[in-house]
Amino acid sequence: MKHTITKNEKAFKILNKLILNGFYDGSISPERFELTSTRFTNNHRLIGILNKENKFELKFAYKYPMNIASKVAIGVGILISIISMVKGNWLIPVFFFVIPFLITYIGFKIKERKEIDLFTSKYLEFYKTEYET
Repeated sequence: MKHTITKNEKAFKILNKLILNGFYDGSISPERFELTSTRFTNNHRLIGILNKENKFELKFAYKYPMNIASKVAIGVGILISIISMVKGNWLIPVFFFVIPFLITYIGFKIKERKEIDLFTSKYLEFYKTEYET
């Protein structure tokens, strides 16, 4: 299930309030927004990209240095795994690539779900206090 936010004036006001009240740092533009949580130091960001239905699709990704480092690490791991398998050693890829990759991937997905749930709950909290009496 993809989390979405409808693009309208209320959404921009709520996103701006989330930044002004110190819950997130980031930028908002008409086609996308990018927010980083201020709760603790982390290497993740929450991105909203406008789709064809005029809604922001929420995505979760690494910030700048980590996104490149993770792609390089995956590439090196795949290369080492292929070389090891060609030489006939099947244990090195399992211990040095598959298991760490699965641990990292599962941790990333758990953080993604947690951060998107936290964002949507804060968003709905501001929506209720602002537009419902």
